[in-house]
Amino acid sequence: MPPARAVTVEPVESTSQLRRFAEVPFVLLGTDDRWSAGVRAHEQWRHDARRHPYFDRGDAAFFLARRGGQPAGRIAAHVDGSGSDAGWFGMFDVADDAAVTGALVEAAGGWLREQAMTTMIGPLTWTPDEEFGVLAEGFDHPAATGRAWHPPWYAEQLRTAGAEPGERRATFHVATEGWEGEVPCPSGEDPPPQAGGYADPALVLDGIAAVPDVSSLLAGASLRSAWRLARRARERVSDTAVCMRCDGDPSVLVPGLLAACRARGYSTLLSPWSPDGGPPDRVHQVFRFTV
Repeated sequence: MPPARAVTVEPVESTSQLRRFAEVPFVLLGTDDRWSAGVRAHEQWRHDARRHPYFDRGDAAFFLARRGGQPAGRIAAHVDGSGSDAGWFGMFDVADDAAVTGALVEAAGGWLREQAMTTMIGPLTWTPDEEFGVLAEGFDHPAATGRAWHPPWYAEQLRTAGAEPGERRATFHVATEGWEGEVPCPSGEDPPPQAGGYADPALVLDGIAAVPDVSSLLAGASLRSAWRLARRARERVSDTAVCMRCDGDPSVLVPGLLAACRARGYSTLLSPWSPDGGPPDRVHQVFRFTV
């Protein structure tokens, strides 16, 4: 038998390395129809320490894993500057290879130990509203804007690497038909960034906000087609909205968002709460390591 090709992990420090880091999920998942690359501008913003507000108070380190010289995974370790001894990890993408996951977790945990952290929680980038967890249930449902799709081995390999299961967040598929009552006025706040220029200000309310689901529209989109697609999105090509921020009791806030979605012509809301108490169509989960 030929010797196994070694797993190596390198810190991402140069522009070319950051480009490879950003390409990892495309390389690993790009052929699966359930995966979506998301809004290009949002993904670039997430990686940019010069522009993202998280870096006004926090810090991060990026790591790229290779097996046999080929990209096989990535991870970001970050601290939020709050004074807590809990660190975080995010931007986690990995091949179906437990050794790669173990090497990435070790690299991220080592950096966090240097920052005097005692635990590592994630995947979470950079806040729970931007990216929360990996998919733990509902693998048949494709990605939606703000609801990433991951293969089952993401969660399985985190457990194998020694993680303890943490908080779970459910997403329900709720029809807007039949929702009556007064439509809340928009708050005037900035919309969540996940939809980029495709955002709908009418869905930004006090305490809760949603964006149109443009994941299928953007699948395979080139830079050349971006402006045309943005115009089409703003002309309401999507019939699904996704709740991206809920700062209170969902059972209190979601009905108003449903009314706003119905008034704008959305037929479905992907919601953190369902009025009928039925099962969620997908669940994302975070994990905790001791470092």
